[in-house]
Amino acid sequence: STAIAEEVRRLRTKTIQRAAGALLALVLTNAVAAAAGTPTALDGIDWQLRQFRVGEALKEPSPERAAVLRFESGRLSGNVGCNQLMGAYQADASKLVFEPRVASTMMACPPPVMEQERAVVEAIGKAASYRIDDGRLSIADAEGQTLLTFSPRKSLPLTGTSWRLTHYNNGKQAIVSVLNDTRIMLQLRDDGQLAGKACNSYRSGFERDGDRLQLVGPIAATRMACTGPEGATEQEAAYFAALEHVAGFRISGDVLTLTDADGTTLAKFKGADDAE
Repeated sequence: STAIAEEVRRLRTKTIQRAAGALLALVLTNAVAAAAGTPTALDGIDWQLRQFRVGEALKEPSPERAAVLRFESGRLSGNVGCNQLMGAYQADASKLVFEPRVASTMMACPPPVMEQERAVVEAIGKAASYRIDDGRLSIADAEGQTLLTFSPRKSLPLTGTSWRLTHYNNGKQAIVSVLNDTRIMLQLRDDGQLAGKACNSYRSGFERDGDRLQLVGPIAATRMACTGPEGATEQEAAYFAALEHVAGFRISGDVLTLTDADGTTLAKFKGADDAE
């Protein structure tokens, strides 16, 4: 009948509209994921430079300064020996293209290091593909010529390492360097105990869950007066206050960064394995 035919057409139209809506949602979801940078095998690893191209040859980087790049869901960061690099990239299973404008700081360094930096930046501009073989990353141009090679940077463990403070949050929205002629140390143990030495010896407990880290209980410290340079007492107090707000950490090579719940840096340390 006419009524039945009309109902069939109505249901068919509704089904088509639902399918079109689902397809549109899928396209939009994929577009958002692509814009944000879909994770690849590159991501979440500190890649240390092993070779860079100059003309027809691949050269090894300066041994005095480690050059490390990090890829994180479409964002590039790192240091190629002298200056910090920041930028964006697009990658899939094999393609790798960087956005034309890679920003960097403007420090001057010795000529060999500057040559290395120029070569790496130039290679980034020519990149077209990448591959990872046996853990080694190679970046090539459109003709398949290798421009850069990297290997994962080995990082010191959180526990069992002696960490020396280099920078801290002074409680005034600033990250400042440790005063000259002062030494603040930190060590975390596998049993959940934390200890260190500033002007005073201090200790506490801590809990770790993945990259989350927080102190358990207040910091207990001796009560000796600081005998170092002017500002040492205030430095110690600001450092202890920063520790109270720690909620996470990350380690890149021999650098430990402690952060708060929002990811803001509270303290940075340089580490040395006690076994060395």
